[in-house]
Amino acid sequence: MKVETAWVSPPQAIGGLDHLGTQAPCILVYGQLLPGITNVTDRARYYSFYPWLIWSFDQRYAKDDEARFVEFFRRADCLFTLISERHARKTDGINERHGVAMVGRNQLTPALDRLEKGEPMVLSKYTSQESPQRYFKNPLGGLSQYYAGTLSELQLMDASTKPWIKYTKELGAPLAQQVESHINANRFWQVVESDSVTAEDLDSLSDLCACQLPRSADERNTLVDLFFDRTNSHAQEGLQRRRSLGLILHLARSLPKDHDLTESVFRACTYSGALPGRTPWTVPEALRHTLACWTVYQRNDLLSVACQTIFGLSLRELDTQDAAQRIAHGSIESFAEAFSKSMPVSAVARSLNANLMGDFLDQLTKSMPPVDFWEHEEHEVQVALRMLAAWPQGDDLQGMLRRAVTVLALLACRDDASLPPYGDVAMPPEALADYPINLASFRARVAAWRPMNFSAFIADLVTWCLSTHLRVALRKLRHSGRSTFHLRPSERGLEVVGEIPPPAATTPRFRQAVQILRDIGALTRDASPPSRQTRPSSLGISLMAESSV
Repeated sequence: MKVETAWVSPPQAIGGLDHLGTQAPCILVYGQLLPGITNVTDRARYYSFYPWLIWSFDQRYAKDDEARFVEFFRRADCLFTLISERHARKTDGINERHGVAMVGRNQLTPALDRLEKGEPMVLSKYTSQESPQRYFKNPLGGLSQYYAGTLSELQLMDASTKPWIKYTKELGAPLAQQVESHINANRFWQVVESDSVTAEDLDSLSDLCACQLPRSADERNTLVDLFFDRTNSHAQEGLQRRRSLGLILHLARSLPKDHDLTESVFRACTYSGALPGRTPWTVPEALRHTLACWTVYQRNDLLSVACQTIFGLSLRELDTQDAAQRIAHGSIESFAEAFSKSMPVSAVARSLNANLMGDFLDQLTKSMPPVDFWEHEEHEVQVALRMLAAWPQGDDLQGMLRRAVTVLALLACRDDASLPPYGDVAMPPEALADYPINLASFRARVAAWRPMNFSAFIADLVTWCLSTHLRVALRKLRHSGRSTFHLRPSERGLEVVGEIPPPAATTPRFRQAVQILRDIGALTRDASPPSRQTRPSSLGISLMAESSV
């Protein structure tokens, strides 16, 4: 008789992400602020290329050969990347205009190097699923992996159709026809069919380079209408995407000449409401709500980074002692109590002049840098940046703990208890049920910390972080059957599992939004050296004005 024993096998251990669940509220916030753009939808022209690719295939080939469709799709996916990369080399060499973030670029760039040296290129060498030089594992490449869900949400494609995803007749087909009218489609498919590509082929197809979108006027205008929801087809989501993009354009126009539009600058300006040099960032009335929501996002992200640091430091302390000297801690609480009475914690208390937490927070409220002075070295924005930079260097416990506590204390001091923790962001309590560390629970925790001395505060903070990790990991185990534990109780006491995860900020789709604005021609680089600063074009200024109404 066969006996099934898989149910008693240990769960598969994986690295996992968001070990405290602190990043999830951040993701919920920026998901509301930039819908229709994700952290993997990097280029605007893929929003039109993929509908065109399938529509154009349908015009030329039978629709009942799934194997041929998949193979031709994969070849076309590679060809698109090669066209953009080759165009960069033949023109200005500026990757952010051409090949950056194109699907399979890391594998295909060396292939282009060999082609330009005279070596023949066979596309199927990079599309075959069995090839060690395969450009992508997913059968439908970047479409299935990155863009399908977003294109379906925007009603350009229909992911429910079989045997493969299709374009929509209402929006996808007209957009595809606009692409077809601008490029040499027959030459494109001849290259795909032949399975062989030359440098001359790539040059003849340069109109399809990602940078050429503004030259395809109808296609570009359709995508502008889509991203800025000029037809009001996507209700609140379209409005919010338009206003976030408008806010980015407004910041690009407002920054002084010695500051480029970067994610760190965007974070600091949205958090503080100020430009570099403490200049007030005055945005139009219609964008103020969006700016306030981005402030909430950044506040939650700072909380997340600080708590991840406390979690990592706790794991470090549990894991640093060799086996002969290790102190067995039977519970999180016993470890947190011992940790809170250690010499490094006492040294941090002295350096911060922190005895009772209430007194410490009251004094900090009087001495902390103003929120608009985000360039000050003791501002939470700068402290958090130093904290993230110091972790990979293995900085000492005392310095890292001081930074994490400082960030948490500054967040507490700036909290306005008269306002909801998440401001005007749509964040119902049930959305936070599985994420115990969030802005609402942090506010309640601060109130509990105020009468504590510093040692008791640290003990409670460490207990909060470690207990939250066990809760989050247990939930993931229940839903996925996979273990993401980095801490576990054992008969030898608490044990650290796997590598200690570094603290990390979330990525709020800003880079993708800026790249899309570049691709449609709304953002451009100032031509004057040496700054080459990002500025809105005439189209960008017009779109910014539309977004501010």
